[in-house]
Amino acid sequence: MRIFQFYFNPKAKEDLIFDSFCFEPQNIYEKRLGSLYLIGALKNALPKSHNFLEKIAEFIKEVFYKKTLSKPEKALKETLKETNEFLGRIAKSGDVSWLGNLSFAVLNLKNFELNFTKVGEMKILLIRGRKIIDIDKRLRLQDIEPYPLKIFGSVVSGNLIEGDLILVLMKEVFEFFQNENLIQQLRELECFTDKDFKRILDGKREKLSKVKGIAFFVSLSKEISKQKKEIISAKTFKEFSLKEIFSPFLKTDTKKLKPFSFSAVFLPLMKEVLVFLKNPKSILILLFLLVLIIGYFLFQ
Repeated sequence: MRIFQFYFNPKAKEDLIFDSFCFEPQNIYEKRLGSLYLIGALKNALPKSHNFLEKIAEFIKEVFYKKTLSKPEKALKETLKETNEFLGRIAKSGDVSWLGNLSFAVLNLKNFELNFTKVGEMKILLIRGRKIIDIDKRLRLQDIEPYPLKIFGSVVSGNLIEGDLILVLMKEVFEFFQNENLIQQLRELECFTDKDFKRILDGKREKLSKVKGIAFFVSLSKEISKQKKEIISAKTFKEFSLKEIFSPFLKTDTKKLKPFSFSAVFLPLMKEVLVFLKNPKSILILLFLLVLIIGYFLFQ
């Protein structure tokens, strides 16, 4: 799985704030819940609201990763309920400038299981093969609660497959993609990469200078770690070793062996050889000693 975040002219408009947040599990307990991806935007933002999106993102992350005993879908639903209460307290404190101006998408992904929700003018699409699927359509068809402080509603769940591409686009970015036929070009790609996307955007630089927002992509292609490389090669042969061949037959404890001394071994042997040479009947013993010496060196 690979994540791509593209920001278009983030400082072009002072009262428009947008940002994205990626949270990965930090321990074996959080891994039960999977990854959490948040994309937010606030229009007509006041100067005091510059960190509003970050506050929401941090709250969602902290609450979500405390629910390690729940399944991801249930954990997300409970988290969104508490997030609504959190936003309700902000509104009751007198800060209501964000009401009607907030757009926010929440994606939870564990392996190939996706849970997501959104509020406001976010567009969530799925490209599978050559098909473009409007997966947030089910959210738009949900009944809207009669009171305004329930910001986040239902959670939609589904299964993904390898090769899927999820797109989360702010409204202005989505409209630009539609007008320039970019989504159609994206579905023609065998595998999404940032180089391919930038190539698609070539020739549209002037128009892009007027676009403001985020394009967030989740590619379910095979992931290759940046720290390791997959290498396919012929078998590597080990260096030939006599020691490894004879070691099963050697019972001697090598830790107890004393260092080899040339004089200590050969001088006594030479003296014995000279004595034996004086007696022709000792030739057989001499041959026996030579065999012992050769055997000694072989096993050494």
